[in-house]
Amino acid sequence: MTWVADLRSAALIGTGRHPVPAPVPGLGFRPPGDVSPEELLLDQAALADVITRAARRPGTAEAGGIADPAPADDAPQATGEAARLLDLLLSQPPVGQELRTRLVIDWLQFAARAGLCVPHRSLPAVLAMAEARPAVAAQLFPATGVRGRWLLDIGDRASVTVSGTATTRAAQKATDAATEFERLRHSDPAAARDRLREDWDGFSARERAAHLGVLATNLSLDDEELLEPALDEKAKIVRDAAAALLDRLPTSARAQRMAARLAPLLRVKGLLRKQFDIDLPPDPDPSAVRDGIAPAPRTGEPDRLGRLDAIVRGAPLDVWTAISGRNPAATLAMLDREPRVVDAIFTAAALRSDADWARALLDLRADARLLGCLPAAEQEPALLRHINGGTLQPMALAALLREVPRPWGLPLGNAVLELLAAKDGGYLAEMVSGFLPLALPPAAAEHCHHLLQRSDDDAGRRRVFRDVVQYQSFRQSLTEAFQ
Repeated sequence: MTWVADLRSAALIGTGRHPVPAPVPGLGFRPPGDVSPEELLLDQAALADVITRAARRPGTAEAGGIADPAPADDAPQATGEAARLLDLLLSQPPVGQELRTRLVIDWLQFAARAGLCVPHRSLPAVLAMAEARPAVAAQLFPATGVRGRWLLDIGDRASVTVSGTATTRAAQKATDAATEFERLRHSDPAAARDRLREDWDGFSARERAAHLGVLATNLSLDDEELLEPALDEKAKIVRDAAAALLDRLPTSARAQRMAARLAPLLRVKGLLRKQFDIDLPPDPDPSAVRDGIAPAPRTGEPDRLGRLDAIVRGAPLDVWTAISGRNPAATLAMLDREPRVVDAIFTAAALRSDADWARALLDLRADARLLGCLPAAEQEPALLRHINGGTLQPMALAALLREVPRPWGLPLGNAVLELLAAKDGGYLAEMVSGFLPLALPPAAAEHCHHLLQRSDDDAGRRRVFRDVVQYQSFRQSLTEAFQ
């Protein structure tokens, strides 16, 4: 048995049951006198570790060991104040983790616009941060340059080598294929659709449903040729996925079938104050079941309201305006006694990003999904109307503010700051603290600075204002450093 193996045995079963081996004479190692067996074992273990590391032979590039030398990288690196600010963000950030991430992204964007690269000494720290923060990873290039790509390539080889097992490689291969399909759907929707059609027969039901879910990105009527046959799949998970996507296509054949089911259920009644009178749908025929309307249960009463919801979500919204003879806002006024139907209309409008219906629905309720249906230029005025109306609770307002494109305009920024400065504004301040510094326009920083100077016993609110001031100040420093 070798010396190292003897050391392992003594370490495993204890020096009381296994004597500590004597060092190999050729090493020239003499243990100090009068030491305990435990200390002697630890000393020799440390020596064995050093010897083992020193004797290890370098691998080869082909085996995933030493990489090829870094190619020449002649791109100018950021120096001076710009480099100092990056070092500060990486080693001693003056802000919290989220703001630090945002400021590193800002730094990379400033550098890219200036044609500068991350200093080589800072690349490992930047790449390590990108590994944990996808938002940083998305901004790495071109600011990390040729040297950054070389380091990333080394990391990719090492991860493959360390993962090792066939199971891990198979799982990684499946993950990579799914990620590649998502990328393809973003860049070339038609090619992604063609690939899914080609690979369809080789997928399990769960894989088919998952791949259909990816089609929600850049969904168009061209996808109907794949979604319509999926309504005939044996697996309910696949049929449901196809129906959910077809709900977003108001000009599809399924939507027209849903319209034919919805129109006979609707009547307008009343002389002075017109209202909708809505019948519940009958038991579905096989075609309706195929389109996703629940069949009659084996026991108990059928969920006829649920069937109505499914029909409303699937039918084009212009069925309602055609029967009412009015615009969306006036049509919704005729449904003020049908909150469940309005909820289904709300869902359909949000899924289809229907701006006309979103405008009308936003007069009834403020919701982030509806706000996102509007052009960016309309979102802030719509939200300001609700803020000025004073009807929004802090939690609902925070959810809406999170979705408004950033940075905000000055009117919205000042309106939010006034709400935060109010007597009961501390609760809202805590809820918007994660994104407020990124959302406020630079012109609102001075307003926030004045609020910070006020005497305030609310430590949480002061922290929020302080974060805004620090972020805006640091970002201004970045602006000046890259000029």
